[in-house]
Amino acid sequence: MRRERQGVERDAVARPVEAFDLASNDYLGLRDHPRVRAAAASHLDDGPVGAGASRVVSGTHPVHDRLERALTDLTGAGAALVCSSGYLANMTLIGALGGPNSRVLLDEHVHASIHDGARAAHTLMETFAHNDLDALEMLLSTSDRRTTVVVESIYSALGDAAPLARIAELCRAHDAALMIDEAHSLAVVPGHSMVRATDLWGLGGPPVFVTATLSKALGAQGGVILTGGDDAAKWRRHIINTGRGFIFDTGLAPVVAAAAVTAVEMVCDGALAARCRENQAMISAALRRRPELFDHVESGPGALVSVRMPSPDAAVTAATELRGHGVAVGCFRPPSVPDRWSLLRITASARLTRAETAVAAEMIAEVAARYWGAPVRAPFDDVDGRPVDRRADQVLVSDSDEVRRVFGDAETFAADNALTALQPLSRPTARALAAAKFRLPKVLASAGGPEHLAVRKIVAAFFSPARVRAQTDAIITATDACIEALEASPAPCIGSAPVIDLGATVAGTVPAGVFSRLTEMPLPDLEDLNRWSADSLELFWGWPGEARQSHLAESAIELHGWLRAMVDEVSAHGADGTGLVAELIGAGLRVDQVVSLTYFLIIAGQETTRMLIATALQRALRDRDLWRRCGESGDAADALIGEVLTDASSVPTWRRITSRDALVNGQHVPAGTPLLLQVSGGVDAAERRDHLAFGHGVHRCLGAGLARLEAGLVVHRTARALPGATLAGPEPAWVNLLSFQAPRTVLVKTR
Repeated sequence: MRRERQGVERDAVARPVEAFDLASNDYLGLRDHPRVRAAAASHLDDGPVGAGASRVVSGTHPVHDRLERALTDLTGAGAALVCSSGYLANMTLIGALGGPNSRVLLDEHVHASIHDGARAAHTLMETFAHNDLDALEMLLSTSDRRTTVVVESIYSALGDAAPLARIAELCRAHDAALMIDEAHSLAVVPGHSMVRATDLWGLGGPPVFVTATLSKALGAQGGVILTGGDDAAKWRRHIINTGRGFIFDTGLAPVVAAAAVTAVEMVCDGALAARCRENQAMISAALRRRPELFDHVESGPGALVSVRMPSPDAAVTAATELRGHGVAVGCFRPPSVPDRWSLLRITASARLTRAETAVAAEMIAEVAARYWGAPVRAPFDDVDGRPVDRRADQVLVSDSDEVRRVFGDAETFAADNALTALQPLSRPTARALAAAKFRLPKVLASAGGPEHLAVRKIVAAFFSPARVRAQTDAIITATDACIEALEASPAPCIGSAPVIDLGATVAGTVPAGVFSRLTEMPLPDLEDLNRWSADSLELFWGWPGEARQSHLAESAIELHGWLRAMVDEVSAHGADGTGLVAELIGAGLRVDQVVSLTYFLIIAGQETTRMLIATALQRALRDRDLWRRCGESGDAADALIGEVLTDASSVPTWRRITSRDALVNGQHVPAGTPLLLQVSGGVDAAERRDHLAFGHGVHRCLGAGLARLEAGLVVHRTARALPGATLAGPEPAWVNLLSFQAPRTVLVKTR
């Protein structure tokens, strides 16, 4: 009952297979692969199921020898010894290395089987802090006992890696043996073994031992002890004669060994491992894109990704919710992990396609981010969306008439702070941006002046009402083509229903193409463009910590570099060039000014339109009747966009600063006071005129007409093409920045 109350109780019940299995350790999808199953069936034609006895009696069969030879070829070991489980392999090896006047030094995160093996060996056991080499070195220098250091190459809970080369160097310096559990790296990492990739067996000195399981990447059962170097065969004989877990246990079932041999043959070319690691990288990136999760995600070179959760109960509840949506993840709580740690463990698999992995990763991110504070509604819907500890940073102006008054008095209420980073940049981040010659466009942040007006005039010509209206057919064609492509492509399924993310596909595709056509600007790969845009918005309009700032700055520098190369190429053509960039250069703007201007237009232009479309799609999909009406009538879709702009716009606030003492909200405020103008949502949202979402006066968005036209057409055509679409997956978390908000995903079942 106490375990149940604490959220750490476990069970062992059969569960239905989820659509997306990211909980099992079947990294390469081999446990039920036809070739592996066929190998087991073929063995049964003339071979036994079970070994019949201990391998030192009569339980060693020719298939055991074949499997051991295959494993030495795969890993570069000198000798291999197959046991009936990975647990027993660890118990056996530690027992064989123990004895009088011996000790084992364990990283505190090593598997329970290693701790159990040390206790059973009656050897002195000491632990050191996880991956703390200073602590390990201190322990190595404090005793003359025969010592074995035990670590994992990739740790089972967090998925992080051990610094094997440095650990091996310490062991050689102190004449200590090294034992490495490669359960989570065998056949997954480049070279199939981190010991082989690090060449630890070729360095000489004290012995290096490896244990691994055959039940994870190889999809079978059993364990193996691997030895290397000139004495590999001698160590194997020693373990056979002293390892109680090997001597007194029935040998690995030959039928399973036969399946494992084929699995080893299938992983040799590394293709399955590469696919698994690609999926792992996708999962890690999807989770780390969420600011709420950035500091809580761990991953390494293998298949594992972990997400720290605030409590055991949060981990259990999140894992249960995900199972309800067809996504299985591991749920680790004490005592499986250290006290005060609870986490979701995600295991990538080569079995899943990229599309399946992407959808599953977004579902996990949606659920996990919520437990770390991500909102599940528009942050500025009817409340102040800023973090509580940042609400004093600006004076909030939410009354519609007062907002219009501030917009209309550009001399008193300047836009000088409109593009200033909300969170002061750390010195390393500022230095990195400066080194890349990165700067935001002062020309657009200014409330007036001839330079600002001249640039505005050039840009406005490309977004004129006539040019925008002329894009109507192109927007319809692009939307229809995107949906047709989605329906024609294999999509991940929950049950029999395909699932797609309309926010990343339709909403993430159409605005970029329209922007490119209107401005005649080439654009980078859409996946890069959407990532760069989202990261830049957070860097300058969010509250990232120092580590996340550095991460976001790297992304912003990539976008800036791409833009500089593009502008340089246009500039090289001189008077022969056409389009917005050529016009700006022809007007006398320097290359760096054009780069900054196009940077702003991309991140605050097409990206906010994508966010507006995503918000509108999600709202329409929540109401079956509204979704039907949007599909039947473009007018219904246009009306929906007006509602969204009024109460949940993707741009809910604008910034201003008082250039002199002024009256705001009926109160006197001194010069230099930052203001936050709420233009969407708020307590009087029903009374607002929706054009406030696009600003008012001299700085009204030049792309206002385009954004509204695009959003209405995309919603109408999508609802028309997918009348049976319904929201799927968990409640989406929202982007929560000072001046930008939107649901992060719009996952739907298309039938």
